[in-house]
This record gives sequence, structure tokens and C-alpha cells, in this order.
Amino acid sequence: MQSRSMAHQASMGGVGIAAPNFYHINSMNPALLTYNVLSVFELGLQGEYRTSNSGLDKQKTGSGGFNYLSFAFPVLYDRMTTNIGVRPYSVVNYNFVTSGPVIGNPDVENIAERTGEGGITEVYWSNGIKVVGDLSVGVRASFLFGFTQDDQKIILSGDDISSQIPTGAAEKTNYKGFTFGFGAAYRLKLDEKKNLNFGVIYDLSHELAGDRLARQVSYAGNVTIPGDTLQNLTYSSTFDLPSELGIGISYEYRNRLIVALDLTHTDWKEDAQFGHNSALKYRKTYRAGLGIELTPKYNDVDSYLSRVRYRFGLSYEQLPYLSAGHKIDDYGITFGWSLPVKAVSALNMSFKYGQRGTKEDGLVKESYFKLIVGVTLNDRWFIKRKYN
Repeated sequence: MQSRSMAHQASMGGVGIAAPNFYHINSMNPALLTYNVLSVFELGLQGEYRTSNSGLDKQKTGSGGFNYLSFAFPVLYDRMTTNIGVRPYSVVNYNFVTSGPVIGNPDVENIAERTGEGGITEVYWSNGIKVVGDLSVGVRASFLFGFTQDDQKIILSGDDISSQIPTGAAEKTNYKGFTFGFGAAYRLKLDEKKNLNFGVIYDLSHELAGDRLARQVSYAGNVTIPGDTLQNLTYSSTFDLPSELGIGISYEYRNRLIVALDLTHTDWKEDAQFGHNSALKYRKTYRAGLGIELTPKYNDVDSYLSRVRYRFGLSYEQLPYLSAGHKIDDYGITFGWSLPVKAVSALNMSFKYGQRGTKEDGLVKESYFKLIVGVTLNDRWFIKRKYN
């Protein structure tokens, strides 16, 4: 699953439920869109470098690509803002090999290579509106679509096996469905420059419909040869997306300091997997993030570095799936900055170093370094000029 956070939020430990921002789109709480009184365009790209260690072997891999594209503009100035966007909702990318003796013939070893790819894309439409005073509410509607591909290749190894044609199984599942989420936010003014902000979000649970084609295959070198139609199986089922409740609080010293804390609970079903009869089980999870944004002096015309917005954060996240009965947790430390471009636009950079997993019972522990580069453009689009 991919976080909703953009570069400016990711560099603060992934927080944003109660962190309003004049310069950036808030992708985590639609109620906070009301603080975007200018038209805002956001684009983000990401890259990740991972080191996987099983205790017996160590591998280094990397990946990267598109992270988000979002556009928001006020419908009613300082009252209502709408936002459309697209982002990866989930990404599948794995490749691992397991081995073990064949049951009934310990002289022959079964080597299984398993690979997966694909993912789900989210297209969303969000709206935030001020109800009364500093109380705002928001709603988000999303359409999810995409596919996942899982291939398993089996090779037998032993002194009595001279040659063979590797066989295996291939599964491709196409998904589509809608999701809906809601948010609310309230700003408590402490004095002219200081505020306390409160936020809450709730995403409804949904069934993501899918159609799966499962077939037996054989392999000739790097070429996959599908089996005949009698060996293909097509069926439909659902993947259960969980409901999610998040709360947040932030302290804000306007144009100088933001300190924000988010807590999120995700209510996964144990048998959420497609078909509901998989051996892979899920658990209910929690996530916590703490972030700080510091701007030394936003209007200092003599020092560019004083106008840079610096960010730091910490994150802790429980991953939903159980691996060989083990619970997998993710710990991360983040930092980044927004480099101002012209008056209110920016080039954003976020860095995260994290660890997840365990080397117990033959499992894999990963350490990773993640980079997000984003561009923010602010302007007064769609506003009728009064003078030429």
C-alpha cells in the first residue's frame, strides 16, 4: 500500500491530518483543502533503494517511478476548494526463490522462483468547504483500477535428473472499484500568530471486485508457454479494503513553525485476500507519525536559505500482513525541504531511511532509503481580471 502523503508531508514523518498549508495541497484530509485559496499544481516522482538480508544472503535492489499528480483550485474563494488527482494506490514488485526436498523423494530438491508485478492506481476527486468559522469538512471519492501478476516457476534438481522443461503457474487479476473518505478540521486561534489545529479522517471499507485468470504454464528459456484452455481457470471474487480512522493535532506559529502528530488505525479483515481462502492472513494495524516544519524567516529578501522550509520527522507503522506468523513493523526517520521558486511555488525534496521485517525463522529484514522529488506551482488561475 502506498502512503497518500506528498513530498512535503512525507518529509515530516507522513503527517498531514491536522496540518493545513497555504502553499501545498493536503492529500490526507480533504477538509484542509479550504486553506488553498490559490490554484495549486503538484507533481511527484519517487525512487527507493533497498538492502534485503536473510542472514544467509544479502541483495541490493532499486525501483522508482511516478508518485502523484494533483491539481486544486478554489470554487468559492476562502470558502470551498476542489481537487482532482491520480496516484499509485498499491505496488506489487517481488522476486524470491525458495527450495526444499520433494515429499517422498529426499534425493530431489524442489526449487521455486516466484515473481510478482503490477499495482492499483487511484483517480480521486476531493472537496473541502468551510461550514462555519474555522470548522471545515471534506469528502473524497476515488476510482481504483489495475492488475497484479503472480508467476511461479518450479525446477527439480537431483543426480537422477538430466534434463527437464520447467513448469509452473501464472495468475493475473484485474481489479476495479470505488472508495469514499471523509474529513473534518478545526482551527483554534491562540493569538494573532499561533494556532492549534485538530483533524479527523475516516475512510469507508469497500470490496474491490476482481477477475482472475489462473493457468498452468511451462518455460523454454525466458519464454513462458501457456497451457491449453483445459488448464485455464477464470473466476471472480473481491479483495476487502479496510476502513481507516485517523486523528491529528498540530501547533502552528504562522509562517515559522509547525509541529504535527498523527495517529491512524486501519481495520483489516483477517481473510481480506482475494478469494478469502488464502493462507496469507492480515491484522488490524496502527500508524504514528511526528513531524516538524521550520522556516527561519519566510520574507527575508537578503537570504535565500532563510526562506527555505526545512522538515524533519519520525514514523512507525505496522504492516497488515503476517509473514510465517511474524508481525512486520516499519520504522523510519525523515527529513527534507522546500526550495522557494519565485513567490509561492517550490521544489520539494523528501528523504526517508527506514527498516522493516526480521531475520528470524528464515525471513528477510530490509533497510531502505526513499527519495521523493516534487514540484509545486501556485498561481491565480480561473479568476476574472477586474482591470486590463
